[in-house]
Amino acid sequence: MSISWQVVEAQRDDGQAVMFRIRELAAQPELARIFVVELPFETTEMSKLPSAVAYRRLQQFEDDWLAPAAAALGLAWVGVRIEDGSSFFYLYGTGDATAVVARLSPFDAALGFYDDDDAEWAEYATLRGLLDAAQEQGRAAAPGPKPKKKTHRRK
Repeated sequence: MSISWQVVEAQRDDGQAVMFRIRELAAQPELARIFVVELPFETTEMSKLPSAVAYRRLQQFEDDWLAPAAAALGLAWVGVRIEDGSSFFYLYGTGDATAVVARLSPFDAALGFYDDDDAEWAEYATLRGLLDAAQEQGRAAAPGPKPKKKTHRRK
């Protein structure tokens, strides 16, 4: 099953480039916990966005690790943020992060894991707000290829 993503290019207040891929879907309050997986990458570009090699590695993580884990664990994968040497993958589900950590951590010891209660899908609402604003300004790209709230870090 293919996931439809909207691509949004943005800039932080300091001018640094930020790329988002955001799914358009309705909130699912039964998935009351947000999980954020951080995958750092080396940057050699002035933009601090991934090089072609780093993008291929991120794609491998998404295709071979993240998408299967999300499907197996019943997680809704809602967004990706790429900036300043890290990619952040946003998912909603239930339970604690132990199963997410167990399925994904073998990919790279540098993965970071954050989770928090978010039954209102407030973090996703922030992502959707960025997408809606970009669409209003005509800055959102056509649907892209399939592809912060920090609480605590799991190792």
